[in-house]
Amino acid sequence: MKTQVTALYEFAKEKYNLTLVAGKKGLRNSVSWTYLAEDIHNIRFLKGGELVITTGLFISTNVTLQDFIKEMAMKNCSCIILNVGKYIVDDDISEEIMNFCDTNKLPLFTLPWEVHLVEIMQDYGRLLLQDSQQEDNLSAAFQSALYQATIPDHVLRILNHYDFPTVAAYRIIIIQNLHDSTIITSPLNHYGVKYHLFFYDNLKILIYHPMKDQLPLQKMIELLCYCDSVILGISDEFQNINALSQSYKRARFAFAAAVFWQRPYVSFDDLGVFQILFSNSNPDLLRNIYKKHLGLLEDYDLKHDSEYVNTLRFYLLSDCNLIETASRLFTHRNTIVYRIRKIKDLLGTELDNSAVKFDLLLSFYIREYFLI
Repeated sequence: MKTQVTALYEFAKEKYNLTLVAGKKGLRNSVSWTYLAEDIHNIRFLKGGELVITTGLFISTNVTLQDFIKEMAMKNCSCIILNVGKYIVDDDISEEIMNFCDTNKLPLFTLPWEVHLVEIMQDYGRLLLQDSQQEDNLSAAFQSALYQATIPDHVLRILNHYDFPTVAAYRIIIIQNLHDSTIITSPLNHYGVKYHLFFYDNLKILIYHPMKDQLPLQKMIELLCYCDSVILGISDEFQNINALSQSYKRARFAFAAAVFWQRPYVSFDDLGVFQILFSNSNPDLLRNIYKKHLGLLEDYDLKHDSEYVNTLRFYLLSDCNLIETASRLFTHRNTIVYRIRKIKDLLGTELDNSAVKFDLLLSFYIREYFLI
């Protein structure tokens, strides 16, 4: 779990006379790093989650404090510390500014001018670095456990040490296209969810304790799908952390289905009969199924620079509707008719047989699984 604003506030409120003036409901926001912002034109470098400190020097460029704070909010910073006494005074913090910070859950603090900014930033840097190292240790432990049928004792001890007990409810969600993690970690902090989010194999992996009363799965999905481009693969719920590897594979299959169907999310619980096949099949068997039904088309595409695999994919996605397939591929209907006829010839089968379509759909799921 990433460092929260409240931890940095508790550390500095006595030592540096740090005072909270607005945005109390955002104290659980996640902090990625500290950033000294004096020029509003440089905020394009912010990536989200930064603790922003300023003396207000930007006022000399005719930028108002209110405009500055709104720009910081647009960049999804975690909180703002105003070094008051020279460029900014307490009276500059209007009721409108405080209301804005309260509404947007953006903690706003004041810091006396006498405080040396380099000292508080060094302290915060050390704290964030320590927390980052702990995050890295936990991420390494989870990564080690993902492909272990039984988690080794030394890895299990690390997970238990960071409050991930052996016997407890868990769920895994695989996330693609999540560029700013604080968009979801701050709300998760607000709900009090115990979780860990880490980057692995070009994807974000979220492991958390389900909270049906406070944060049911559908609410969690809405939270994660805040960004339109996000794609999710959701595992079933499991009750022992030793089932982590199996549930991770199920989340990967669900993610493969979401990619194939071009949906924002798919839950393993919604995969019907595919649950049985994916839960009991070893990788070699799955690869053989996929190669048996799609291997010939893939080889043909590779040799002739054709588009038969992709055409078949969209044809199945369109429920075998030629017009819709042509529309999705931005291709003339006659071209699609020719391709489908060629695909049938290459596969030696018709495509209106439910068993054939099932085998092909299964093969595409498996193909997506091995491609991600």
